[in-house]
Amino acid sequence: MEPAVSEMVLNAVASLAAPTRVEVDTVNIFGIPVANVTMAEAIEHVRGLLDEDSFHHIAVVNTNKFWQARHIEGMNEILQGADFVIPEYGAVWASRVLGSPLKENVRGVGLFLSLIPEFEEWDVPVYFLGAKEEVLEEMLRNLRIQHPFLRIAGARNGFFDASDEASIVSDINASGAAVLFVAMGSPRQEFFIDRYCRKLLPKIAMGVGGSFDVLAGLKKDAPKWTHCGIESLYRLSLDPKNLMGRYLRVHPWFVWRTLRTRILGV
Repeated sequence: MEPAVSEMVLNAVASLAAPTRVEVDTVNIFGIPVANVTMAEAIEHVRGLLDEDSFHHIAVVNTNKFWQARHIEGMNEILQGADFVIPEYGAVWASRVLGSPLKENVRGVGLFLSLIPEFEEWDVPVYFLGAKEEVLEEMLRNLRIQHPFLRIAGARNGFFDASDEASIVSDINASGAAVLFVAMGSPRQEFFIDRYCRKLLPKIAMGVGGSFDVLAGLKKDAPKWTHCGIESLYRLSLDPKNLMGRYLRVHPWFVWRTLRTRILGV
């Protein structure tokens, strides 16, 4: 075989073996690179990440996460360093005001729920970490009914002390999971993923907040008609006691910061 032909064959083989990750553009919002993707593109990107040998942190940003990035030490660096940052509506609104509109309000719970049937089809082993024990058990029960072929590698509730973390990481690694979903609320879930990113063997870890409650049937996901910007009002109507204080603190700050950046560039 001629050298040139041989090189072409080797390149073709290498191309076939290469990871299938779909590269995505990002929009910089307050220093955080937010993925400019549709839901379909996000799913394909995740599939590509599974083809790679390295660890990947998928994070979600909304008004509260931007507030935490500003006010909680270390959170900004974690979000800036995440491999794939999914936008919720606050990020979408800010991107429009700042002149670089994101394609879609992907939503963390939306991506989480969309990935479950995909992981079932792709035969991807998943570990679930977080929520109360009774919530976790109900979610797993529903998953086994609704997605009987999903490979549940393991599960653990989110109520544990720092002294338990090493054994939990060992259990996750021993499970053979390729994906780790962490539902412990922010910023705890992001700090956990970041703290153990060099020790965790799953290829993907994603913080999903209260999403286990949705799969457990204890909470309803916000209906699609609220995704245009009134999802916060919908959630507030369901849980005013727990959300009112946060929304009064976070949302005015986020609007002010976005408008200040638009007008003053800072």
